[in-house]
Amino acid sequence: MPGPAFILRGKFFPPKQITKTFEGKTVIVTGSNTGVGYETALKYVQLAASIVILGVRSLQKGEIAKSQIEKSTGRAGVVQVWQLDMANFESIDAFAKRVESLKRVDVAVLNAGLFNRTFKVSETGWESNLQVNTLGTALLAILLTPKLQSSRTADSRAHLVVVTSTGHIEVQLKPRGKDQLLHQYNSDLGVGLYQQHVTSKLFMMWITRELAYRCLDGKGEPTVIINDACPGPCRSDVARDFDTPLWTIAKGVGSFLALRPAENGARVLVGASTLEEDSHGQWLSADGYYRPSGQYITSDEGKILQKAMWTEVVGVVEEKIPRVKDVIASLSEQRALR
Repeated sequence: MPGPAFILRGKFFPPKQITKTFEGKTVIVTGSNTGVGYETALKYVQLAASIVILGVRSLQKGEIAKSQIEKSTGRAGVVQVWQLDMANFESIDAFAKRVESLKRVDVAVLNAGLFNRTFKVSETGWESNLQVNTLGTALLAILLTPKLQSSRTADSRAHLVVVTSTGHIEVQLKPRGKDQLLHQYNSDLGVGLYQQHVTSKLFMMWITRELAYRCLDGKGEPTVIINDACPGPCRSDVARDFDTPLWTIAKGVGSFLALRPAENGARVLVGASTLEEDSHGQWLSADGYYRPSGQYITSDEGKILQKAMWTEVVGVVEEKIPRVKDVIASLSEQRALR
């Protein structure tokens, strides 16, 4: 896990506050009824966004978050609550289709994530971390990309921000057997809860980079700015599955001693959506700066695995949501035409 120096630096030296206006902008934030996602949505409303969509699994909890944001900002009629279950491929597809009805989308922050204390298989047949952090997020990112691209104007590009983890630097992949890497991690390899979580985040970082490549025009310029961002160790309920008495006490002590407010993490995510073209395909660390990524991002081996992971993930989500094939084909066609 990230060392004490990294954690304490994040706690006592927060990222800079964001002051850029989002007036007239439409923003989507997933996993936004609590924690960093909630604070991110709140910040966009504070920064004058015209529409802020909360993509949440529980509409009831989303409505509570909406009321809290409206009370805090004094701005009514800005926040909308849309249902989105990242553990369900059909729910993700329905959400993306609903997004297509909007006039434009300027920012999408894919924050919804999961960290389980035990190996659990979701209803889709995929281990829960892989389902939510990798497959669900990849599917949503791919399906939202055409709308983000079409929202481009002469002087601005839309942003896709994918929330990741600094822990990807510490991933130690198991040797690959006959199965592909994603499928291999869908079995309990005994790697431990932390390694399973950060590995699922690494897999999504590979997808982000492959998608970013497909969103370059003929001049090598991004049609939508895509980047990864790590909010850092923040007080949130991402580890809500750690609910035993001992874990609850440990989380409380750890939160007090080491974790920073969720609002600090929101600064990183909102800040990522203000970056220019040079951030495309890059990783923004918890302190708000670009950082060299781990060995599986920068090495030749990592680049080979990245391409293989794209093929594997696309194969899975295409089988569940066939229109993914047409979406990806359209990205390639647009790139060839520019």
